Amino acid sequence: MRKILSLVFASALLFNVACSNDDDMIQPSKGTYENGIFIVNEGGFSTPTSEVSFISYDLGTLDNKIYARNNSNEILGNVLQTIGFNGDNAYLVSNVPNKIDIVNRYSFKKQATVTANLNSPRYIAFSGNQYYVTNNNFFDVMKLNVYNNNNSFVKSINFDRSAEKVVEAGGNIIVQTDGITYETTPPYNELPTGYTITIVKPSTNTVDKTVTLPSNGIIRDLISYNGSAYVLASSNTNSYIYKINPSTGTFTTATITGIPQVQKLRADGNKFYFSDNGNKIYSMNIDSTLPSAPIVTTPGNLYGFNVIDSRIYASDASFTADSKVNVYSANNGSLLKSFTTGIGTSGFYKN
Repeated sequence: MRKILSLVFASALLFNVACSNDDDMIQPSKGTYENGIFIVNEGGFSTPTSEVSFISYDLGTLDNKIYARNNSNEILGNVLQTIGFNGDNAYLVSNVPNKIDIVNRYSFKKQATVTANLNSPRYIAFSGNQYYVTNNNFFDVMKLNVYNNNNSFVKSINFDRSAEKVVEAGGNIIVQTDGITYETTPPYNELPTGYTITIVKPSTNTVDKTVTLPSNGIIRDLISYNGSAYVLASSNTNSYIYKINPSTGTFTTATITGIPQVQKLRADGNKFYFSDNGNKIYSMNIDSTLPSAPIVTTPGNLYGFNVIDSRIYASDASFTADSKVNVYSANNGSLLKSFTTGIGTSGFYKN
């Protein structure tokens, strides 16, 4: 009897383990676009040519115009500025026309469209049950809109000079409230609007702190990484990365000596990646040594740029024809794959 009971127990245990392992191994697919990279094709401004492309994570498949394909050939718009993610949804922020199309991030089927109080929307960030959208027409509208997750409008927070990039870091919303303007007469050189970054408390949706950075060059970019906000500024001589504590507003400075006019900043695998106005892409360890040579120099008009899981995605953008995308190894700069995408390819987002 003991032998029979032991055999029954062992068989039952083996069956349960096998079922448990099967449950762990079999994960149902969430949808067509579960595992890959979304590509923003900004569009041509004067024509409704905005769209989204998708590259599979293994770089084996390219799918263009996925918004129209999954939404009865609906036209997205003229200028698709950015994509943000919250839960199962992707938020497509269109500068022209003034709207945010919310789609399921795995099927890309539209769930809703938001238009309330939008005027030249730019970038989007999320915190708790709310989301935040900068609006900037570079003239008389410079504000941060707050919405509930049910898409109802909450309020606007107005700024003096700019409302560009916005990120969540350390539980707060960080807004780039200064950036670039231009001389009013030829040769229309670049000028800084100022040097402020604004911290907004999501619990009250009010300005908590205004951080004034050193008056070096022009503020070019703002990102969030590992709970801190990082601001990129550059001049004709050097470039600067400021690490901002989102709670206290204090900051530290890393000077990128001898590399001027850095334009875009990204972070991946505890490294910074950035590009200059000569299409050179560099990397450096965060809080460590500065780069001495670029990883790669990309061809054409380097407009869209990101680094995702040790791969560099860079667009050679055209606003009158299809753009090109080159994917490089972030370790050695070798070219992994090239694609033809859409009009004005400007951004890459992991899904």
